[in-house]
Amino acid sequence: DVGVASIQDATPALLTVTGNIATTDGQQNVVPTGASSVVINVTAINPTSDGFVSLRPGDVTGTPSVSTLNVTVGGTFPNGATITLPTSGGSAGQIQIWYEAYAETGGTTDLLIDVVGYYADHNHDDRYYTETEVDTALAGKVDDSQLFAPRIPTAPVTVDSIGDVGWNPSLAIGVNGYPIISYHDYTNKDLKVVACKNISCTSTVVTVLDSEGYVGESPSLAIGADGNPVISYFDRDRSVLKIAACSNPMCTASVIHIVDGQSGSGIDNSIAIGTNGNPIISYYYWVDRDLRVAACDNPICSTATVSTIDSADQVGQQTSITIGTNGFPLVSYYDETNTNLKLAVCDRATCTTAVTSVIDIQGTVGWMSSIAIGTNGNPIISYYDDTSKNLKVAACLDQTCSQRAFSIIDSAGQVGWNSSIAIGVDGNPIISYYDETNGNLKLAVCDDLTCTAATTTAIDSTGNVGWHSSIAIGSNDTPVISYYDPTNRDLKVFSPWWITGGR
Repeated sequence: DVGVASIQDATPALLTVTGNIATTDGQQNVVPTGASSVVINVTAINPTSDGFVSLRPGDVTGTPSVSTLNVTVGGTFPNGATITLPTSGGSAGQIQIWYEAYAETGGTTDLLIDVVGYYADHNHDDRYYTETEVDTALAGKVDDSQLFAPRIPTAPVTVDSIGDVGWNPSLAIGVNGYPIISYHDYTNKDLKVVACKNISCTSTVVTVLDSEGYVGESPSLAIGADGNPVISYFDRDRSVLKIAACSNPMCTASVIHIVDGQSGSGIDNSIAIGTNGNPIISYYYWVDRDLRVAACDNPICSTATVSTIDSADQVGQQTSITIGTNGFPLVSYYDETNTNLKLAVCDRATCTTAVTSVIDIQGTVGWMSSIAIGTNGNPIISYYDDTSKNLKVAACLDQTCSQRAFSIIDSAGQVGWNSSIAIGVDGNPIISYYDETNGNLKLAVCDDLTCTAATTTAIDSTGNVGWHSSIAIGSNDTPVISYYDPTNRDLKVFSPWWITGGR
């Protein structure tokens, strides 16, 4: 009982719902004193004017701007609502009732209010923790806590140490979610692959894929549409471009084909999988000193269509290929004649022709580039600036890179060799690279989509390490990097999961 015969137009009435109150069954404590909100069903009965009813906390002032229910003359209108309750002051435990009549002054309505539940603060027992308590507990954990199974190491893992191994590794994440890496065995002059059997690469299978002569230089690995890796590489003895199409996801066997049999083909190659499911490979043809692309005719590349993409001067070294959002390949590469970074934007999926453009002309720039497609659909390229000895990034502002923005990411010494770029789960690029001044493997975590700035960290400084790094984003959403350790002549893998906020 709110003490009035009916609810008057534009006249707030207060209803106490907490504590010991009068009901038709006598004094009852239905909602305890201190409840923070009440859940009700409310019904407007026989309003004399069109309008609305608003139920609010008891301590609010002014005309309401929202309605709990809308009414018309003479009807019955129910609704449910949860109303916050003041817990202190003169309006503690009260809700305010407001009827706003549109057509007349002095309109009225009857209201029926049923209390069906309430919310109240309480002391949590040991099953519950506040956000602050959780953050404090996590902050106290050491980095090698048993939060992953198997545990992610906080130090690099050596995955091959038999001889001088690990040159020019190329890493991808297999269909099982684990890293797989192709690389050159310099001691035996072979092409090898190591397939990790867990996310941390502490258990592996190592396979020699090609040992016929001096083979396996500059390998590049991608995961085919069938889930099996494919690896392009240079056969030095024959001076040709070859491909190893793995027969299973762990790549314990493969079929090998010559992709471009013209002598001088295959140096500085890079592989991607086209939208048709077939591999496509960019590489340097050193006889004519041109950039070439081989578009495979099938998933195992038993035959391919070879096209010269850029023959202007001495171009095409240190290539990196990716597939654009339109399904057409893009290739970043070095123009040795003009000492520039260039980009070839293919005009079809097989890249038989392309539009080439100079991306950076500011000194001797463009060494060892790596290209990826950002979450904005535009290419982004990391590379070494030999004039300034810096790591740079060119962020394209459109899909063809007709406009771009440049950022110096690391200038602390001579840094930026062998960069490799990937797109993190937050959409921002992550770049691994070699710090020649200090002999370290470093990682740059970009602050935004176009990498206008980044946080750089040396993640392996044990001896002289970090040559030929290759980065991918693992199945646990954290970066994983393969690289060559010239001090110990080993192939190493590292996932610095804490760098990007993982645990």
